[in-house]
Amino acid sequence: MNTQPIFGGGRLFPESSHPSEAATGKAGGFGKALDASMAGDRADSTGIPSASLPAAFNGNVMGPSALLLHQYSPPATRKEIVTAYSAQGGGKKDAAPDDGWRKYKDDQLLRNPGGDHYYLERKRVSDDPKERESFTDRVGKDVSDSFGNVKNFFGNLLMGSKIRYRDEKGDIQEGTQKGLIGSVVEFFKDLGSAFSFGLWRPDNEEAPRGFAERLSFFGAKLKEAVLGDLVEGIPRSVNHMAKNVVLAGWNLAQVIPDATVGNFERGRKLTTTIFDNGQVMVEYLTDVIPTGDAWFRVHAASLTGLKAPVLYNLEMPEHVKDDVRWQYVRNTPFRKTIETIGALLADTAAIALAGQTGFSSNQSSDRHELLKDLIR
Repeated sequence: MNTQPIFGGGRLFPESSHPSEAATGKAGGFGKALDASMAGDRADSTGIPSASLPAAFNGNVMGPSALLLHQYSPPATRKEIVTAYSAQGGGKKDAAPDDGWRKYKDDQLLRNPGGDHYYLERKRVSDDPKERESFTDRVGKDVSDSFGNVKNFFGNLLMGSKIRYRDEKGDIQEGTQKGLIGSVVEFFKDLGSAFSFGLWRPDNEEAPRGFAERLSFFGAKLKEAVLGDLVEGIPRSVNHMAKNVVLAGWNLAQVIPDATVGNFERGRKLTTTIFDNGQVMVEYLTDVIPTGDAWFRVHAASLTGLKAPVLYNLEMPEHVKDDVRWQYVRNTPFRKTIETIGALLADTAAIALAGQTGFSSNQSSDRHELLKDLIR
C-alpha cells in the first residue's frame, strides 16, 4: 500500500487497491488503519495493535501530519475521511464500469445516440443529474438524439457511420462501421485486387512478391471480398439501418415523458431508466438476430486454428484490435453469455419459422390440387 506525506503536494491517504475500498472504507489495510486511527488506543474494533498497521500509514496519518490536522481543524468523522479518500483515489471520471452488466450497458449506449447521460459528439458521459433538470435541455437532447440516429441511418446506407467505444484504458474513442454502399464498393475493390494477384492494390497494401505470395494474396483478398464484404458487410449494414430507424422513433417517444413527468426528480429517474434500458434492449435484439453484430461473433470460426463456432467467440479475450467483429466491444464473459444464448435462440426461431413456412406452402399447394380435382 503506497502512501505519501500530506505536506509537499502528496496524498493524505493511501491509494485504493479496489474501488470498493474507497466506497466503503472497510476493505483492505486502509479500512483497518482508519478504524484504528479513529480509536483512541490506536487499535481497531478487532483488536489489531498499532504495530501491525502499515509503517508508512503510521508515519503519515498518525504522525506529525495527524497532530497538525487535529490542532488546526475539528476532528473528522469516519464518513468524511472515507469521502475524501474516495475523491483522491476512487478512480478517474468516466472510467469504464467494473461488472459485466455495467460494461455491456455502457458499450451499447455508446454505439448510437439516445442515452440520457451520453453526449457522443463530445465523447463524454455525465454523472451529474442536474444536467437533466432543464426542460429545454431534456427535450432538446431527445430531438437531437433522434436526428442523430437518422444521420446514422444515411451513413449506414452510404459509406458508413461513426460509433463510440471504450479502449483498454476505459477512454472513449471513435470508430467507423461500413455502410451498405461502402460494403459494395469494398467488395469490388477486394475482388479486383484478388484477381489481379496484387497488381492493383487500392488500399495501398504491401505488394506481394513471388508466386507463393501472390497466390496467398489472392486467397486472402477473395475471402475478404466474399465473407467480409458480401456475406457480412452488406447484411450488417442493413441491420444497422433498421436499428437506427427503431432508435430514432424511440428517442422521439421520450419527448412526452421528459416534457411532463420529467419536471420532477423521480420522473426523470424513471424516464431515464425505462428509455436507457429500452435502448439497450433494442441494441441487444438487433445484435443477436441473424445478420446482427453479435450473431456474426457467435458464429465466427477459425479454420487455421480449428476453432468451431461458439467456442471461438467464447475463447476470445475482452479486447481484440485486429478484427472488426470484436474491435468496438468489450467481450466480457457476461456479453459472451447473453449473446451466445440470444444468437442460438434466434437460430432456433429462424429454423422453426422456415419449416413452418415450407409446411404452409406445401399445404397450400395440396389444397390447390384438391380444388382442381373437384372442379374436374
